[in-house]
Amino acid sequence: MLKNPKKRSAFMAIHKNEKGFTFISMLLMLTILAMSLPLLAYVTKSANYSTKYDEMAINQFFQFLRDDFIQATDYQVSETALILVIDDTTTVTIEKYQDLIRRQVNRKGHETYLRDVKDLSFSSHDYGIRAAVTSLQGEHYEKTIVFYN
Repeated sequence: MLKNPKKRSAFMAIHKNEKGFTFISMLLMLTILAMSLPLLAYVTKSANYSTKYDEMAINQFFQFLRDDFIQATDYQVSETALILVIDDTTTVTIEKYQDLIRRQVNRKGHETYLRDVKDLSFSSHDYGIRAAVTSLQGEHYEKTIVFYN
């Protein structure tokens, strides 16, 4: 039972030699923070972020090319274009247009397969076709698409 019901208090454990957060400690903290922020900005700016965007985009192009080639019943290869005959009424042309690789169906439309392309070449072999792509950055990629009877 409480001795004095009108007097209420909260208990806080504070030692006599314990001090709180002072103005001097706050200034010290702000000084350290102000000195480290430019260093942090320099470190994040100088970090080399290497993405595999170009490599993934070219691999995706080769997958699309392979899928189109699988559906084709006949094909014609020139140095810069690949013409695939899907059925009697549908032809698919894959060629370089400016710095893109585009796909056209029956010489209509303009579906972009790959961007930032410097050079595209196709060559025919006994077992399939070989596609070679050179990006604007100078990276060279080749893929052989094999057909099976």
